[in-house]
Amino acid sequence: MTLFNQIFTWMLVIFFFLVLSVFGIELNTTRNFLLNQQTADVNNTVNSMGLALAPYLESDDKVAAESVINAFFDGGFYREVNLTLLSDNSEIVREYPVKIQGVPQWFINLDIFPVITEKQTITSGWMQLAEVEVVAHPGYAYKQLWKSFVQLGSSMAVIFLIASVVIGWQLRRSLKPLARITAKAGEIAKNRFGDPIPLPPTIELKTVVRAINVMTEQLKSYFEQQAKEADRLRKTAYRDPVSGLGNRSFYVGQLKSWLTESGVGGMALIKVDLISEAYKKQGFEAGDNLVERFANNLTHTIITDDSMTAARLSKDEFVILAPNTDADDLRLLGESVLAMVVDMQADPMGLTPPKVAVGLAVNGGGNRDASILLSQADNALSQARNTPDHPVVLIDQSMGDAAMGKQQWKALLHEAVAKELFVFKFQSVSDSTSKLLHQEVFSAIEKDGEYYGAGHFLGAVEQLQLGETLDKYVITHIMKTLAQDKSAGPLAVNLTLSSITNASFIRWLGSAMYQNRGLAGRLLFEIPEVAFVRHADHTSLLADQIRQAGFQFGVDNYGRNFQSLDYLQRFKPDYVKIDFAYTNNIDDDAQGHVLASVCRTAHNLNITTIATRVETEAQLARLSELFVNGFQGYIFEKSKDSNG
Repeated sequence: MTLFNQIFTWMLVIFFFLVLSVFGIELNTTRNFLLNQQTADVNNTVNSMGLALAPYLESDDKVAAESVINAFFDGGFYREVNLTLLSDNSEIVREYPVKIQGVPQWFINLDIFPVITEKQTITSGWMQLAEVEVVAHPGYAYKQLWKSFVQLGSSMAVIFLIASVVIGWQLRRSLKPLARITAKAGEIAKNRFGDPIPLPPTIELKTVVRAINVMTEQLKSYFEQQAKEADRLRKTAYRDPVSGLGNRSFYVGQLKSWLTESGVGGMALIKVDLISEAYKKQGFEAGDNLVERFANNLTHTIITDDSMTAARLSKDEFVILAPNTDADDLRLLGESVLAMVVDMQADPMGLTPPKVAVGLAVNGGGNRDASILLSQADNALSQARNTPDHPVVLIDQSMGDAAMGKQQWKALLHEAVAKELFVFKFQSVSDSTSKLLHQEVFSAIEKDGEYYGAGHFLGAVEQLQLGETLDKYVITHIMKTLAQDKSAGPLAVNLTLSSITNASFIRWLGSAMYQNRGLAGRLLFEIPEVAFVRHADHTSLLADQIRQAGFQFGVDNYGRNFQSLDYLQRFKPDYVKIDFAYTNNIDDDAQGHVLASVCRTAHNLNITTIATRVETEAQLARLSELFVNGFQGYIFEKSKDSNG
């Protein structure tokens, strides 16, 4: 029971007993008045009757006496009249039926009025003539009392109802600040801070509200400082301070992650001699300025795909990872870098050879060895440096499906949707006790005995804006699966970036969720972190739709982007999947501190943190110490297989 209900109930009970007491007192006063009035009427009637009968009793005229009695007691307010003549002990008796009209029988049965009997001796001088006994009829008294009962009861009921409304309104108004405090406490418990509570007019609650507002600001400041500290540690460990790009550690983590996921795409290795010359001839400040300028141009004009990652490997060496990119797109990327450096050289005559070399290596997905890919990129870079007039060389080792063009992927995707060639696999996400949190859905295409994983065609899907088609098909299929199998789930579906930024898809998804509200809690959506960082407006609209329908969502590749982690406070996802760059070398103390800080930021907001590719018990134990409470990887698949 709420405090309002408890106070309101007791106030009504007390007020009810007060009203009931007043009602009883008023009713008893009316009853006593009617009783006294009835007694006085009977007494007056007997006295008057005695005076009227005396002359006739002296003459022993019984007929006249009966006439007098009939005249006196014909009003219906008496039940019985008994006249005893003392001369011969004869009696004249009159009885009147007791009929009380308009009064409920249960009210009469209460016997509110006692029987009033009045006896008197009729005399003439010193001689006693007769004795008269009159028994009153209570009908009139009951009628009047019942009328008072109804009127008084109605008035009291109306007063009680009006008072109840007024008491409830005033009590709710008085407790409104307390309701705000309660709601604010609930929000604080969920680490949602919001605006401060307005100060109430009540002196006692002002102190409480001030304390809560101060505590809220302190907690908000604490979480903001924690997020900033996590950002600082993350940038120190994984970002190059001059260029703002990732450093070698970040690059290695992203490379391993990409090769483990699919390995389909390419890599560009760039050596900028223009920068090394600036350091050598003009000093560190000029060199740093040129590095910063090159990095800005690279990230804002060259890298247009959100899946690409750039890093600075050394003073004048840079690398770009381009997952799901084919040879043509990678060659275009290399040409763009070459043109950008030529513009930076400030040689309007074009007489100076480009002071840059770009080595491009395309990986078909079959190669998962980082050293082999790096060797190919180094080889391409060496060949590029040997062709100074046009220093861009591409080595393409892709074969089979990896060499398919975008239009081929588009045709295959449409065919797979039309003919339902998709197959789905599920990978469990569990806590440290192996309790299932959810399962991630992995989609692939099977045609003519060939298996095409999502990593092979996702690049074409994003570039050709086919994410809406793919995501609608997958979500519809998973919703049907969950509806048919009540024991299935929870299942997490990854959303493509092109769908997230598509207003028509967001509307469709909102409608689909409302039509399948029963699946809330069993269907989750994973949104890449880049959507929260670079497409916050679209993602906010999508997140609102998901929340309003009662569903949940998580963040994929958590921590990959170097922007602030403040978006967690704004969007409040249910879980985050930590980018593999933070977990690939957790034995290193420095990386362990960064991982713990990044995870603590989410953990303190009651957001579940999930690590992927967990393969050993040692990894599981180490990650558990670093504020990671969800795990996904071979260790649980192996356990499931052995149990099966």
